[in-house]
Amino acid sequence: MTARHFAQNAAFATLLVAGSASLVAAQPSMRGRGPNPDAPKLMVSACHTPDKILAVQCADRIRSEIEGAVSFRTLSVMPKADVENTLTASGYDPSVGLAAGDAIALAKQLKADYYINAFVEKVGAGYKITAAAVLSRDANMAQPLGVFEAPKFEDAAKLVSRAFSDALNKTGDNQKACFMMGRERKYADALKEVASGLKDYPKSAWLRYCQLGVMKDQKAPAAEITKLVEEIRDIDPQSKAAWQELVMLYDAAGNKEKKVEALMALRAADPTNAKLTADIVNDLAAMGQFDKARPLAEKGVADNPGNIDLIRPYWLILINAKEYKTALTVGKQMATMDTATADTSYFYKMIGAANADSNFAEAADLSNRASLKFPAATDFPLYAVTFYRRAGNAAASLAAAKRALAANPKLKDLRASVATALLAESPPKFDDAIAMVKDMIVNGEDKNQVAGVAVQAGNVMRTWVDTLKARGADAAALKATTLAAYATTAWADTLAKGTTLESQGKFVMGVTALSVGQIYLTEAGDIGRKLSDDIKAQKPDAARQKAMIDEAYPRACALANQANDYFVTAQGAVPAGGRFNPQAAQQVMGSLMTLNGYVEQMTKAYCKK
Repeated sequence: MTARHFAQNAAFATLLVAGSASLVAAQPSMRGRGPNPDAPKLMVSACHTPDKILAVQCADRIRSEIEGAVSFRTLSVMPKADVENTLTASGYDPSVGLAAGDAIALAKQLKADYYINAFVEKVGAGYKITAAAVLSRDANMAQPLGVFEAPKFEDAAKLVSRAFSDALNKTGDNQKACFMMGRERKYADALKEVASGLKDYPKSAWLRYCQLGVMKDQKAPAAEITKLVEEIRDIDPQSKAAWQELVMLYDAAGNKEKKVEALMALRAADPTNAKLTADIVNDLAAMGQFDKARPLAEKGVADNPGNIDLIRPYWLILINAKEYKTALTVGKQMATMDTATADTSYFYKMIGAANADSNFAEAADLSNRASLKFPAATDFPLYAVTFYRRAGNAAASLAAAKRALAANPKLKDLRASVATALLAESPPKFDDAIAMVKDMIVNGEDKNQVAGVAVQAGNVMRTWVDTLKARGADAAALKATTLAAYATTAWADTLAKGTTLESQGKFVMGVTALSVGQIYLTEAGDIGRKLSDDIKAQKPDAARQKAMIDEAYPRACALANQANDYFVTAQGAVPAGGRFNPQAAQQVMGSLMTLNGYVEQMTKAYCKK
């Protein structure tokens, strides 16, 4: 029930109250005197219990016991009809105990100064009533009356009545005067009322609440305020107001251990309050108390399906606990419940969780969604390209990159990822990758990155020759690919000059030059071998043999010289790139020495003056 509900039915409720009051006023006074119009008013509604009949009987008995024990000159107990008619008119069941907010709204509507908040239950052969008297100005200002057990609930209700009468008679006037003087800033007088009342009723929570207000107004030292609030807590361990104050006080004092205890007690005092649970979970998580925050969050989510204030901290706790699979599931549910939660921070965390879980396909899909939703965030397209590639989906990687570049041609780093993806395909898309490198140059991208991709392209092309050979490609195809690889590595070498890739660029170009030289050297040797075989087979005369030699030797000589040229290039490049891979460079130089010996033999044989 809310204040709005009561306000909507105010006119009807007022008539009911007025009518009931008239009936009461019309009753002949049993004590010979009329009621005191200035006497405080008490409201008693159904007790808290699943048994609706017992709930009403409990309230009726407490009401009648108090009415019989306290003079109506001192207290006006509101008739049952006023309470129940107002509840019924507002659409509520009068046989159900009211939540704190509903009870306050009803008490204010009926202009009650106090109300009884009671819980009744059957215990063994008897009954137990736990009761408190609450000031209608604030549901937190409860005065515990005690826990009363008796064979009959009527007897337990009588004990509640006695306890309430004692609290009212000994502190009712004092607390009222204290709060009034506090509002008027007559702090000294207010504190006198506190001292006077505590002499007669040392366990008064009401007076301490008033004292707390005064001390806070007067900026009392935190230690003194803490001591007072701890007294309220000891009197009423279920006081949410006390626990909330202690959370703030312990936090300000840097007392982490006590703050955690206070947070846990605050949750226990109001376990069904979803917002409070969410606040406590967030506080505990912020303090690193994930072991305490997690069970509260899990139960809160289970008890309050669809509550975004609970599911979000639960999701964050799961990520912190590295329970990535569950975190991904909960995160998706959260984004479905409230799309506003799927901000950039959400995607960064979800992508990180998927990556940590080695779920690259999920990470890629999340990255792609994020890149489409937040086109200004340049990280997401790169993530999509990378994770699609890691997931083995080169086509999706390339498609994601192209979409991003089409939307924002000035994206940094993305072309490098695209080129890498193109080179990772089978077969590699060399022309497209090189075109992407040229786009990087046009767009003024980082020279080290440009050189890195160019060198990578040349090296992939060089090693692709081995793949083609394993697949049975003919010599012409192998030669064409090797020459293309050299052209690319030579181009990459020029791009790498002056960058961090300079040594690698030199080395890759040198090794590729060696491969080209080997092809030409092999071709020169093949000409010589064929000539020798033809002469043996044909047994030509001297003139014909000379003609055959004059035709073959120049071709073999030219090929040997070409081989030599590439070996010379390799001899210069490989040592210069030795810093990149010293051991490999040493092996290549050893091979060059052997190959140079072959070149020398061939040039002597075929290149006669």
